[in-house]
Amino acid sequence: MCLHKASASTSPWPLRGIAYSALPCTEPGCSAAGKPSEDLAQDAYAKQWGPSGRDDLGTMAGLGANGIRLYHSLGMDEDHSDEADHGEFLDRAHELGLNVMPGYHTEAVHRGCPSFDCYDTWKRATLQGFKVGFKQDGNWHPAISMLILLNEPDAYVHWLECPDGGAWCRVKAVLSALDGVLAAEREAGVDAGHVRLSVTWSFAMMASIDGKENGPGVFGFQDMVAGIADPQIAKYTPRSSQAELEHAFKTRWVHGVNTQSPWLFVKEMIANKYANFAPIPWFIGEYGANRQPAARIRSDLEDMQRTAEGNSGFLGTAFYQFETSYWKGRMGLNFGHYGLFSLGKRTLADETPRCRFAHCPAWPVHCLSSKLSWLPGTTAHRAKAVAAAWGSSLQKVTSGPGFCEGKGRRLDAATEPENSWILV
Repeated sequence: MCLHKASASTSPWPLRGIAYSALPCTEPGCSAAGKPSEDLAQDAYAKQWGPSGRDDLGTMAGLGANGIRLYHSLGMDEDHSDEADHGEFLDRAHELGLNVMPGYHTEAVHRGCPSFDCYDTWKRATLQGFKVGFKQDGNWHPAISMLILLNEPDAYVHWLECPDGGAWCRVKAVLSALDGVLAAEREAGVDAGHVRLSVTWSFAMMASIDGKENGPGVFGFQDMVAGIADPQIAKYTPRSSQAELEHAFKTRWVHGVNTQSPWLFVKEMIANKYANFAPIPWFIGEYGANRQPAARIRSDLEDMQRTAEGNSGFLGTAFYQFETSYWKGRMGLNFGHYGLFSLGKRTLADETPRCRFAHCPAWPVHCLSSKLSWLPGTTAHRAKAVAAAWGSSLQKVTSGPGFCEGKGRRLDAATEPENSWILV
């Protein structure tokens, strides 16, 4: 594996991040072969994010972002051979001033967490990550600002593996995942440095494990407060000492929440009531702005920046998301899985991400477009609103070689054939 050196990233806070789950799919389900690898930081995807390809990372920096959120960077065993290097991605992000928030493969809970004990699986995933670029000079790669251990683990209440639907399932998964990551750092001699730790909860209404909170997001914040104080409340016996868990929580933890709601509502429900959780900071892991007009998106992002700069405990947001999730189909679009950009008909290259099969299929890298014609009015001007809020210009960004430059037209979502999702 190559050794990588990179220049310094900018400060990750206040966070102006973009969620990146840009699968090269143009139709529901992707294909008969299924989805390609969701580990987008591997070098096999360099034609998407790299400077010699579509340069997605450069586009994010051009929009004014200073962070990027990933979802499946650690824990996808079939993608993490010794050849699946991630250092190139981290180096490029570092060079551009993009602080990286790698996510662990949440679905690994299904097969790797017996009774929601994720200690061994998360420890193994972390140690493997150190071998493929996440470690540099004995520390976490300097581009990494935060590790997102799980995404919306509150969904475990609906899993068959959680037969009583108890809150202990989600809290035990989080505590054991945290425990495993800390153990991996100790075993590998990796210093925590500035790397934060988090879990992003949904914006659902439910009671915390101790019954003290039931608001969106904050139920999970209270889950962590209660679980760290007494892991047995979640039926978990830590391998780390109680002092080690408490130290990691006090010095590294960031409460996280995903939301499609406007910022004014989130501010009312969380920010204005956050004193109970201070001094642990918080952030929005997904700000979806579902069907919000451009003016609302811009004003939300600008006020988030002001709030984060005001020493309020709020660290900022990651906009959801870079690219539309075509593989989720129309149902996905109805629930806000559209991005800043759509995919165009013109292809720029082919790529072959690693997979669990002996012969992995090749996938085309499509050009990007800021046109989201299935959205009405200014709700389609998502990229323009983000660029304006972050002091940039969409015109400057879309002039790059990775964009379609208006060469195609978007089929109307109401009349197009079921699987025609791309520019023609």
